[in-house]
Amino acid sequence: MKYKAYAATMQSVWFSDDEGIGWNRLLTPTGGFYNESRAWAVHTHADRPGELLAGTDQGLYRFSEDTGRFDHIPSPMDGLHILQIAQCPGDADFIVCGTRPGEIFLSEDNGSNWTRANLDASTECWFINTSRVTSIHFDPRDDDTIWITVEIDGVLRSTDRGRTWELIIRGLHDNDTHDLVFRDHDDGRRIILCSTEDGVHRSTDNGATWEQLSIPEAKWAYFRSLKQPAENSDVVIASVGDKPSGEAGNLLISRDFGESWNVCETTHEANSTFWSIGTNAADTRILFVATIFGQIFRSTDGGTTWQKMERELGEIRMITWAPI
Repeated sequence: MKYKAYAATMQSVWFSDDEGIGWNRLLTPTGGFYNESRAWAVHTHADRPGELLAGTDQGLYRFSEDTGRFDHIPSPMDGLHILQIAQCPGDADFIVCGTRPGEIFLSEDNGSNWTRANLDASTECWFINTSRVTSIHFDPRDDDTIWITVEIDGVLRSTDRGRTWELIIRGLHDNDTHDLVFRDHDDGRRIILCSTEDGVHRSTDNGATWEQLSIPEAKWAYFRSLKQPAENSDVVIASVGDKPSGEAGNLLISRDFGESWNVCETTHEANSTFWSIGTNAADTRILFVATIFGQIFRSTDGGTTWQKMERELGEIRMITWAPI
């Protein structure tokens, strides 16, 4: 399978077409995209092979393998930091973006028109001053339901395609929320895990209440990314660090959806917090992870072991990969 990896960095979007070994970015004159702009998010969709959406501090962009360039998608987000992008699994034309300040913008026609959601999240918060959206998830059982995490404002859910939102934070020890994963059982039971600045929290009642998990294997309480290599799987990879940017980090793997955890084997120590984990259902054995200060690791065994790539890229905010 031929695939390409993508990294959103503080110096544009970088591409790798040799399994993460070499990385390059497009030239500004021909690439359609200023190659020293700050890129925060990269996103692909299974129904759009060869296409990439990128969120930057200059707007939303779409890259196509057919054209070999980025094209700007005009939107009300021009001038904001576009930190998160999601597309509905069953309808790639339905795009949801999250920004700093913490706002949600929706397009149901592939970016031609946009609506600002009535999120009503905090616009100011302690420590980071301005809130920001840290993850967006279409509900695995209902495409009309959207979940988001906001730093620092908790977990919010919409059951009407983003028109109205409900804050669901009862039991969270910290509203500095970062990511969510879902496990739906055949008997109707649902378990949700949420990563926060103060560990991982679990909900068994669809987000109505949360409880903090005890994870003695974690050296630090600061959890960032949670990802399942396979959809609706018991296997979860968690990224951890000593603080938001940090000087150290590690990866944990759970094979029973958070009941127990083990430290993943990495060939090198992390130089900062592990920030972003990239997975793709096309091959659940292949995963990428990036530290915020530029290291890239790859796993080819579903997350058990990780090899550091020789190339480093400065500050990385998101990493992913997709078949092309």
